[in-house]
Amino acid sequence: MARRSQSAPTVSQRISDFIARTRAEHIPAEVRETAKLHLLDGLATMLAGSKEQSAQLLCRHYSAISNRRAEASVLGSKIRLAAEHAASVNGLQGHVLDYDDAQLTTSPSRPMGQQTHPTSPVLAAVLALAESERAHGSALLASYIVGVEVACRLGDAIDASHYLDGLHPTGTLGVFGAAAACAHLLKLKPVAIRNALGIAGTLSAGLRATRGTMAKGLNAGRAAENGLLAAKLAGDGFTASENIFDDPMGFFSAACRNKVDDKLLQFGKPFFFTKPGVGIKLYPCVGVLHPALDLLLRLRQRYGLVPERIKSISITLDADAALPLVYPQPKDALQAKFSLQFAVAVALADGAAGLQQFSTERVRDAKIHKLMKRVALIRRPATGYGQKIGRKIGIDTQVEIATEQGVIYGARDRIARGHPARPASRAEIEEKFCQCAGAVLPAKQIEKCLENFWTLERAASIASWTHAFCPPQR
Repeated sequence: MARRSQSAPTVSQRISDFIARTRAEHIPAEVRETAKLHLLDGLATMLAGSKEQSAQLLCRHYSAISNRRAEASVLGSKIRLAAEHAASVNGLQGHVLDYDDAQLTTSPSRPMGQQTHPTSPVLAAVLALAESERAHGSALLASYIVGVEVACRLGDAIDASHYLDGLHPTGTLGVFGAAAACAHLLKLKPVAIRNALGIAGTLSAGLRATRGTMAKGLNAGRAAENGLLAAKLAGDGFTASENIFDDPMGFFSAACRNKVDDKLLQFGKPFFFTKPGVGIKLYPCVGVLHPALDLLLRLRQRYGLVPERIKSISITLDADAALPLVYPQPKDALQAKFSLQFAVAVALADGAAGLQQFSTERVRDAKIHKLMKRVALIRRPATGYGQKIGRKIGIDTQVEIATEQGVIYGARDRIARGHPARPASRAEIEEKFCQCAGAVLPAKQIEKCLENFWTLERAASIASWTHAFCPPQR
């Protein structure tokens, strides 16, 4: 890992300088347009997640304590909460379905190819703040880009031990992205920004043990809430360590054993959205499954495969890449998102792997259970985190399907659709938005949302713009 000289600016100084100097008009048009695709994707997942039990429970909790401060909207509902609480609920909604975008890393040594989900905590925080502050659309977009940049660059630079040791990067890193976005929107001075980062650092939290439970989404929600809180407190004069990353007792020490690639901590040079990019999910499940699902659905369509005539299905992954696949027999929809056996079975049965497939009803379907028994996960020997495994990126995935007639169909790939190497089109993202919004918004309103969205930068006030993503008042 590269080390910084004693005279070089601290990481907190670099981040605060980047936030303070970045203006909306200085962000390249390509970055803004790519970011808008991800922002729309984030709104989609928040709308879809609004129907989840965990979202409704959290919303009910905050409704009881913030009804005197109706500052910001809970997307997909008629409820308004205090900004911090709205951020928490929207952040959970964005992540609970595991359908939100995923930051890629520049190192091929990361078997999963990613470290965090940036949009859910960053967008949830800055959207709530922008609504409460009645900020204009261009300010929201710029601050969102800044927040994603900070979260992703930190995620790219820290050692993979952060993930291996059990921390959930969407929570632990998302709070810095949320704080950065909110500090930018509030136009904090560099010293206040460093204090905001310090507050965010001491509030950083999230454990991977929550996978397959309601609490995993809560990690994103609390990251959004705590990042917003950090920026507002710092703006009011609240102090914290101004060197939260490099301090001997700071974040890098606690989070990754001080193993940091310093050369990767270059903010906005270029923006992460354009290089290496951020992946958009086209399936609501853990990212390691996406290449396999692409291959399975392709083989099913090409050869007209019928589930009843399939004898066995094997999926081969590197052992490191298979780490999140911890539920061979999932009990509900949350666990199913981390089950290779279920994802493969339901995709082959339905010829699809969308929101309707990853439901508790489908998890309990006897036909799916029967097909799951024919699915095998084969783990290649682990290549090891931190080891160079070549220049190729992605998740090396091999699929073999054997029929009862003795025919074997196979395919192998590394990159799923939605990866920047195979980017999701605007049409695909709009289709995803329509599917996600369909459960909570009328069709005409969804159409109007899309029309208004692409003129986001001309919105005079996010306070009125956000209302389009909530059910109409009766």
